[in-house]
Amino acid sequence: MFRNDLMFPKDSYASTMNGFTTAIAFVTFAQLVLCYDEKYDKIDVDKIIEDDALFDAYIDCMLDKGPCTAEHSPEFRKLLPEVVATACAKCSPIQKSHVRKTVMALQNKRPVKFQEFTAKYDPNGEYVAAFTDFVLEKE
Repeated sequence: MFRNDLMFPKDSYASTMNGFTTAIAFVTFAQLVLCYDEKYDKIDVDKIIEDDALFDAYIDCMLDKGPCTAEHSPEFRKLLPEVVATACAKCSPIQKSHVRKTVMALQNKRPVKFQEFTAKYDPNGEYVAAFTDFVLEKE
């Protein structure tokens, strides 16, 4: 009989490649789980912010005060609690920039809606410090 441990010792090339393949698969899976869909990278945030009607439609959707008919708004509304709670930890660099820009526009252009947003997504004020730090962070 052949002994497997003699043919393929634990520190052999086959064992190393198996471990390497497993590590690659894990990293790939972790990236899929730990990041939001890249479709959000392609949203034209400047266009939304500049168009008052479109901006208001997104805001009303996020506040459950209107329909979510704008591009990706229903899906993004579902992600917002996590985005706020984690200070956008799963966001890509582009998504972080989009969130910062949108939150700053919301605060500056619609301060009352900004207060409603804060009350809805951070009613106990437990995320405000970390989320504010994130929004004010330099890119």
